[in-house]
Amino acid sequence: MPLLEDIKDVLSFAAFRPDPDDATISWKDRSSGRRSLLINVNRSHASWRAMNKRGRFQESGAQDGELAEIASARAEEWRSLTDNGWCSLSLNNRFIISLENNLSRRENFLTLLRTNPKAVLGAKYDRGKRYALYHHPDTASTLLMACDDAAVKTAEDVLRGNGLKAGRICCGLFAILEMKLREIYDTKKVDPKGSFMMVATCEGSIAALVQQGGQWTDFRCRTGMGIDNVEAMVQIIGPLVQKIQPETPVFFAHDGNDQRFAQEMMRNLESIGAQDITSEDMLWRVLGET
Repeated sequence: MPLLEDIKDVLSFAAFRPDPDDATISWKDRSSGRRSLLINVNRSHASWRAMNKRGRFQESGAQDGELAEIASARAEEWRSLTDNGWCSLSLNNRFIISLENNLSRRENFLTLLRTNPKAVLGAKYDRGKRYALYHHPDTASTLLMACDDAAVKTAEDVLRGNGLKAGRICCGLFAILEMKLREIYDTKKVDPKGSFMMVATCEGSIAALVQQGGQWTDFRCRTGMGIDNVEAMVQIIGPLVQKIQPETPVFFAHDGNDQRFAQEMMRNLESIGAQDITSEDMLWRVLGET
């Protein structure tokens, strides 16, 4: 006989919604009709934001410490902000992003990256990593993010041990970078065959990409630098700034959680004509909508 809960799901159309852990569907669609929690984790800090059943952002918070101690202290609060404990989690540490060439672009490469990453990455594959990538739309270049598998499993275990479930795990910095690059190309903010520089930051981590003549030519990334170290961040991207030609468009996107940090970064980038293209609630939009 059907269980009462199953019958209720059919009557409420819940049975026809995507599963919260279906990686092929955006979190916005997976969480539609369900309350969920968005969590961003650094090495010694976590921030979070609740999403209601309509996908609107609600309660937020932040706390210093490791995920295990924060989750234990906040478990009851976090569970109360969700339906059935579902979370979208960003790991903003223990990852690297690199610029690669000639990775597989077969039609189902995203599915393969989850199920058989070696078929996509070839010699770049490491069984101790989990991956995400973003291909240049017109060339053979790719931005490849590799995160320690152990970090992913630890985060999953911590949440599970506190009555929560990670329906999606990503890297906030990489997600911001990818979203804004798609926006630049899709809206043609610059000539796709032209030049620009993209700088992205997320709660103390930074990535910078240079395109010249339609080709990605240079990339730098550093994680875990902290939001109080703007000068060091500027020094990281300094060599790329020196390579770009005058009048090259420069775009800046940040997580949107610390306006003082963003303003200080922009003061340092104003000399090269940078434009701040950060969307409101940038980090939470990336975690909650994509």
